[in-house]
Amino acid sequence: MTYVATATQTIPADLHRTVRRGQTLYYAGDSAPSLYRLDSGLMRAVRLTPQGRNLTVRHIRPGDIFGEECLQGQVRGHQVVALTDAVLTPIHPEHLSTGELWDLTRSLGAQLQRMMTDGVHIQDGDLRERIARYLLNLADSTLGGQHADGTRFVRATHELIAEGTGATRESVSKLIGEMRDDGLLSPAYRCLTLTDEEGLRLLSGYHG
Repeated sequence: MTYVATATQTIPADLHRTVRRGQTLYYAGDSAPSLYRLDSGLMRAVRLTPQGRNLTVRHIRPGDIFGEECLQGQVRGHQVVALTDAVLTPIHPEHLSTGELWDLTRSLGAQLQRMMTDGVHIQDGDLRERIARYLLNLADSTLGGQHADGTRFVRATHELIAEGTGATRESVSKLIGEMRDDGLLSPAYRCLTLTDEEGLRLLSGYHG
């Protein structure tokens, strides 16, 4: 479950910041003057592997407070990229009340639990299973949607799925083709329809 902060929502609207889909909020190594709260949209934290590939290490959902490097006086540890248009609010810890600090603690704790679950999903099982889990996860996010007939879809590229499952784009493309042939998915440009969602759940062991 995403923890939604409440006390920090009194910040004036003119302090909100908009980041467009595909834009980077900050890069690894940048200074960290503030926290952020994501008000709407979906973002991800990306780390470059020793092999030179991007790996998604964290999804940032509405209500999440992130950028915690500033609490330790450190530079940014990850690149943070908007997966959709996003609105967020800078938060300066020195201005937070006691109640707002508790909001921050609960938000970071909830995200840590989610990251641990996501980490297991990336590492456990073969790639076909991991792709199914990741797509079902994204279907419940801002990247998900629903066709007129009720069938759900995910707006995602093969590259995004590869970076979210610790795989190569070539491997993901091959398996998505196989999953299409098996009737699990219907791929289109930057969109994957979950044709047989129950089959995907059985494949993945996903219980969300």
